[in-house]
Amino acid sequence: MPVWTAPDTPVLQRVFDAHVSATGTEPTQRADTPGTWVVAGANADHFGGVIAVGLTDLRLAVAVSPRTDADFCIYGNFADAAVPSDVAERASTLVTTMMGRQMLSRDTQGMDITVVSDIPLGSGLGARHSFDAALALALSSRDPEANTAPVRTRLAEVCHQAGKAGGYHVLRARHTAALRGADSSVAVIDYSDVSLTQAPHPQRSHFRVFSVAATHGTPQTTEPALIASRELYDSACANFGVNSLRQLPDAGDRVAEWVATVRDVKGADAALDPDRARSWIAYGESESSQGENVARALRSLRPQDLISTLAEPNAHPELTTPDSLLELISLRGATVVRPATPGMSDAVIAFVDAARADEFLRTLDGDGLAVVELRPGSPASTPSS
Repeated sequence: MPVWTAPDTPVLQRVFDAHVSATGTEPTQRADTPGTWVVAGANADHFGGVIAVGLTDLRLAVAVSPRTDADFCIYGNFADAAVPSDVAERASTLVTTMMGRQMLSRDTQGMDITVVSDIPLGSGLGARHSFDAALALALSSRDPEANTAPVRTRLAEVCHQAGKAGGYHVLRARHTAALRGADSSVAVIDYSDVSLTQAPHPQRSHFRVFSVAATHGTPQTTEPALIASRELYDSACANFGVNSLRQLPDAGDRVAEWVATVRDVKGADAALDPDRARSWIAYGESESSQGENVARALRSLRPQDLISTLAEPNAHPELTTPDSLLELISLRGATVVRPATPGMSDAVIAFVDAARADEFLRTLDGDGLAVVELRPGSPASTPSS
């Protein structure tokens, strides 16, 4: 069972060479971004809570050159797998959104875009989110302030808005962490006020961390139940005039009463059942609380506090979890193992005591699983940054 590793040649150099080979033209702009992994609080993102996101040392790079027509042509690969079919549409939607935000000229035409990714699809590491962030940064790379916090904040937001406009479902914290994170740290994002702070990587607490999946190479989709919960959060925030449901006192009861009224007026298909709505509010609150507690444990550098917090069960009955894989990885010696992103990925994240990590990998040998070690990474960059 080989652990997935990236080639030694920097990904920015490889994407340059691949772009020249594919198009016969040197790229005019390039950027690379890290893979991201959720430490805790994955489904607090849309709820407006606290989510902790780590950066990996595996990276994805894009190279861009202009075309004279309106086509978006995509070349390259995602960790030896074909480029997902939705990537060209994601690129087009992102460009359109950036033009609407006056971050690109309205005269922008089509583009040749080459992507070289060391982040395997299906690993729970947000490869397509990394593509969004890398492309947004590459297209902004001529801006002398592209590496400042305000511009990167705008880029993360435009990636999120492009996802909404395009109808694909993103975890906006991945874009934020990839663009605004810090070296060897975990980004802690509180969406009640959109603040970002940093916490030490679990490596500082003497753990090695692994993504484990049945296989790599296939992009995964967001489950309908999770999409419904996000729509509930968004519509409830709009109805009550808050940026985050954490700002709404007695959110569970008030949202349940509100959806009941909507159903009475517009019919049962117009809103979630009140009990379902209440359960999703409780789940968002629980996810946010766990995100806060994990960030606190990381900062304390107390390994037992971190593990006990990560081990707290926090599932929603409507979301699928890879139970068989979770059980297997636990039996193989992981200190604690969690779903990578419930409702969005079938991968799991294993935290293993550093002293036992090599033995853990040996016990996995023969299981035929796809494994990635999540070493600390650094945020998005351009060749000049």
